Amino acid sequence: MIRLALFLAVMCVATASADAATVVDATGRTVTIPDQLSHVLPAGPPAAILLAAIAPDESMGFTGKLSDAAKMALPVELAGRPTLPRLTGGQNLGALHPDLIIDYGTVSPRYADLARDVQAQTGVPTLLFDGALDHIAEVARSVGAILHHPERAETLARIAEAILAMPAGNSTHRTVYYARGANGLLAAAPGTDITAIFTLMGWKVVSPEGNGTFRTADVQQIAAWDPDVIILSDPAARGVLTSPDWAKLRAVREGRAVIAPSIPFGWIEEPPSINRLLGLAWLKGADPSGLAALFNASVYGRVLTTAQVEAITGNTISFH
Repeated sequence: MIRLALFLAVMCVATASADAATVVDATGRTVTIPDQLSHVLPAGPPAAILLAAIAPDESMGFTGKLSDAAKMALPVELAGRPTLPRLTGGQNLGALHPDLIIDYGTVSPRYADLARDVQAQTGVPTLLFDGALDHIAEVARSVGAILHHPERAETLARIAEAILAMPAGNSTHRTVYYARGANGLLAAAPGTDITAIFTLMGWKVVSPEGNGTFRTADVQQIAAWDPDVIILSDPAARGVLTSPDWAKLRAVREGRAVIAPSIPFGWIEEPPSINRLLGLAWLKGADPSGLAALFNASVYGRVLTTAQVEAITGNTISFH
């Protein structure tokens, strides 16, 4: 409830002068921002994706190199924008002359301090929004109000609410192994931001004991866990699913082992932004092809061709 109150507070934009306003972000800081915002700098990949959906004209670009396939699926307004440094990169972000910096992700003391310090060092107003999957609708409306794009924000918010409200169907109470890496063995730990989508589904994540968000597993461990579903994030791992050792796993034998779609961004967690709505709807049973086409047209304003949809979802199983 505290987080929700903070989000709602962002919507209460009180005019401080004819060309400035005050906003309360997810850390509880009150930040004065200019009313005219034409250059908005995303602090990292999650924020860049959020801005691509809500304010592509004002977004200064992406904090990472995009594939050609990803570029073809994103708003045309972003074509040719430069690759940007991240908030955590140590560069002088003020030298880019943004009107506003937006961070979107974990609301922890580390990132709250980072937002405050960047603003103090650059003089650029810096806002941090909670990247929790189930808060996407509130954040979208807040950012849409701040950036004067309420219509685009409302579209995203309503899609998020509809997907979150979808029943899980017969896919509940499953165990899942989710991993990064070309060998499929960098297992994501339960109870982390990386596996938040499975937590929301009520699925149990299997992973080696230990510390850290990712832990090295082996095929014998996966066989012992006997997960109902195996999802790998790296397209380069496709070959391991047909290897003799992996072929013995029940999830592989029964056709419930898959490489998660990753265009324009990962459907499960890479990066942890609004792209996870696709993964959530997919796990809940939505047809992946129709889902990809509808989401892209509605959220990013780009209608995908049949070939593009096939490239995204051609080898993707359906969770029914």
